[in-house]
Amino acid sequence: MPTTDGSRTPPPPAALPTGARDVLPLEAAELRSAEDALRRAFRAYGYREVRTPALEFAGQLERGQGAELEHVFRLFDEDGRVLVLRPDLTIPVARLIATRLTDHPGPLRVSYTGPAFRAPQTGKPVATEHRQAGAELVGLAGPEADAEILALLGGALGDAGLHGFRIGVGDVSLTRAVLDGLGVADGARVRLAAAAAARDLVAWRRESEAQPLTVARRELLAGLPAVRGGAEVLEHIAAEVPAAADAAARLGRVLEFTGLPERTVLVDLGILRDWPYYSGLVLEAYAPGLGAPVAQGGRYDGLGGRFGVPRPAVGFSIELELLHRAIAATDPAEALRDGVVLVGAMDAEAGTARAVRAAGVPVVGLPSGDDRADRVAAADGWRYVARRAGDGFEVADRLRGETFTCARLEEALPSR
Repeated sequence: MPTTDGSRTPPPPAALPTGARDVLPLEAAELRSAEDALRRAFRAYGYREVRTPALEFAGQLERGQGAELEHVFRLFDEDGRVLVLRPDLTIPVARLIATRLTDHPGPLRVSYTGPAFRAPQTGKPVATEHRQAGAELVGLAGPEADAEILALLGGALGDAGLHGFRIGVGDVSLTRAVLDGLGVADGARVRLAAAAAARDLVAWRRESEAQPLTVARRELLAGLPAVRGGAEVLEHIAAEVPAAADAAARLGRVLEFTGLPERTVLVDLGILRDWPYYSGLVLEAYAPGLGAPVAQGGRYDGLGGRFGVPRPAVGFSIELELLHRAIAATDPAEALRDGVVLVGAMDAEAGTARAVRAAGVPVVGLPSGDDRADRVAAADGWRYVARRAGDGFEVADRLRGETFTCARLEEALPSR
C-alpha cells in the first residue's frame, strides 16, 4: 500500500519534510528570551504589536511584491482561490495598515513577530519556516524617521544580547542620483537594476565598463557597490557627482540623527536591492561569524499605495534564528538561565521550592536522593544546582564556575 506521500516505505519516526526542523527546549527558551527583549525594545519606542494571518491570497501579496511570488507554498480554498503561506511579514503588515488603519492620523508605529514560510529550492538547504520580528514607521518621510528606525534596530539587537554588530546603510535614491549625474542611459539602467536585484557585482561591473563615459566616470560607476565607510564617503560622492549632492546630504543627516555609537552604522552602497520596491534607505545588520544579515529593511514609500492608501513607510525585519545563532556565537554564557535544579523539591524541600519560585527564580524539582541534578542542569541550561547541606544548602553556580553555601535559597539566588 502506498503511503500518504506517494512512497511505499513510511518515513522513519524522526523524519521531517525538506527544510523543516524541530526546536528543542533549550533553544526554544533562548529564542523566546531574544523575542521578549525585542518586544520590550519596540514598546519603548511606542510601537504597538499587530498580527496577520499565515495564509494570504496569492494575488494580494503579488500586488504588494509587484511580481509573481517565487518559492512559496501554494494551496486552494473551498472556492478554488489560490492561497499562499506568507513568505515574509512586511507585505502583509503593509496590507493591514493600508486597509485596516486608514483612520489613523499618523505617524503610525507597529511591530510584529511571527513565522514566515518559504518553499525549499533544489540544492539550497534553506529552512522552510523561520520566525521574524520587525517594526514599521508609517506616515513620516524625513531623515528623522529613517534615523529612528536605525536607532530602534540597533537598540533592539543590543537588548537581545548581540554584541559587535554593524548596520550597513545605502540609499536607492542616492544610487539613482549618481546614475543621473553620470548620464547613464535608460537601457543600461535596466540592466544595472537587474544586476542590483540579483546582487550580481560582476554583471554590475561589466555593464559599467561598457558605458560610453570617461575612464574616471566608468570607474566611479563600476566601483559604486564597493563604497563603504562613514560620512566621508558621502562627501566624496557629492564632490565627484554634484547631481547626487542632495541625496548624499540626506543620508548624512540620517547618520547624524541615529545617536548610535560611532562606527555602528556605516554607509555601504554594496547593499543592492530591488529598485522598484525600495524608494530610499536600504539597510542590513551584520553579526560576527554569520554569512547572512540578521536584519534587513529600508524605505518603501510606494508599497501602501498598492493596497489603496499611499503613505511613506520605513522599517526592518529581524531573522530570529540567525539572531539566536549570532548571540550564541558572541556570548555562549548567555545560554545559561537563572533557574535552579533543586534536589528534594518534589518532597522534602517543597516549601523551599515554593519560596524560591515566589522570589522569581524558576525551580526544576527532583526527588530527594536523585543523583541526576548536574546532568539535568547541563542538558537544560540551568545556572544553579542546589542540595541540602546541614541547616542550609550547597549551591553550584555553573555560570561563575564556583560553589557556595547559603541558609535560604530564596534570598541568595535573586541577589547574585
